[in-house]
Amino acid sequence: MDLFFLPIWPPQFNDTMQVAVALMLAGLAGEGLARFVRLPRVSGYALTGLILGPAVLGWFSQPELSLFRIVIDLALALLLFELGVRVELRWFRANPWILLASIAEAGLTFAGTYAALKLMGTSPDVALLVAAIAIGTSPAVVMRVASEFRAEGQVTQRILVHTALNVLYSIVLLKLIIGSMHGSLRNDWGAAVLHPVYLLSGSILMGAAIALAFGLLRRGFSLSDEQGVVILFGLLLLATALLQVLALPTLMAPLLAGIIVKQWDRRPHLWPRHLGTAGGVLVIFLFVLTGATLTTQAVVTGGLTALVLIAVRVVCKGLGVALFGRVSGLSWRQSLSLGVALVPMSAVAYLLVEEVRSIYPALGNQVGAVVLSMIAVLGILGPIAVQWALRLNQETKEGPG
Repeated sequence: MDLFFLPIWPPQFNDTMQVAVALMLAGLAGEGLARFVRLPRVSGYALTGLILGPAVLGWFSQPELSLFRIVIDLALALLLFELGVRVELRWFRANPWILLASIAEAGLTFAGTYAALKLMGTSPDVALLVAAIAIGTSPAVVMRVASEFRAEGQVTQRILVHTALNVLYSIVLLKLIIGSMHGSLRNDWGAAVLHPVYLLSGSILMGAAIALAFGLLRRGFSLSDEQGVVILFGLLLLATALLQVLALPTLMAPLLAGIIVKQWDRRPHLWPRHLGTAGGVLVIFLFVLTGATLTTQAVVTGGLTALVLIAVRVVCKGLGVALFGRVSGLSWRQSLSLGVALVPMSAVAYLLVEEVRSIYPALGNQVGAVVLSMIAVLGILGPIAVQWALRLNQETKEGPG
């Protein structure tokens, strides 16, 4: 008898089953950390991704991870848009020291990272690229931890503002460095000027278009209900697709759109945090995928360098904030804890590595070895640093949310 109707043995896991199991394990790991150790759930999500990824179990391979790029892009678009809406530009007019503190910690981080890499014998091009990426703070980590512990207060607001600015600094500086490399490596000085101009101007125009579309939609729909969330999901997904078609970065436009919306429309923006349950699942999977980006080769090549740079980032960000902390209205304790809370790196850094790799593969692989190792460590320890900073300043509610 031909038992053709029976499944092949042993059964093979398909992509859907892998995603389902990964989400279940991430949820269990996150809840376990929150319930028994009182640590952020985010660390459990990232740890799950690290274990399931190429560096440990190999559940997700590098080619498979590329298939989920749209998930990373959409989840980050949601988070960056929400982060942008929380940035009030009037704060900088009322207290310009906040902006100066942001510039100081970003500048010191760039300079310190570059200097450390040069002392370790890294090539100037790789050192510049890694230093630009190292400026950034993970919006996914800080927003998720702040939401989980229902944090409110001056330090919480400063963390969000610094994070938004650091993302912008990192993206803009990386584009300018890549543009300069078109001239030095390809001897194409026209592209060296026009490519960054196209990327930055295109992102600004797309950000304004997203903000305009959001404003029109908000007139007809309440974004606090299910239908409004679906429409906003569709808007950001369409924007992400258009950015990819136009070869524009997917990170900058959603953040700028949120900032523009905040300035145009000062009414409270009441929608579910992380845009409802579906958005929350996307964000959880984002952490799993980001944790799974580390490879064994990256650990061997850039692991030790990554640990050195993590220490450099802690010192530089803490010092940069502390320089202007007192004049901007923060105590020394608040300033130093704010600097520590800006250390996390996650999906934004991963996407910036991928952008470098898509243009200059050899350089991208060298940059990725260091940055992905940093992401692996800070994806787990970064949320704990944010939690510590918020608790030290008594800005969290009792127990996880």
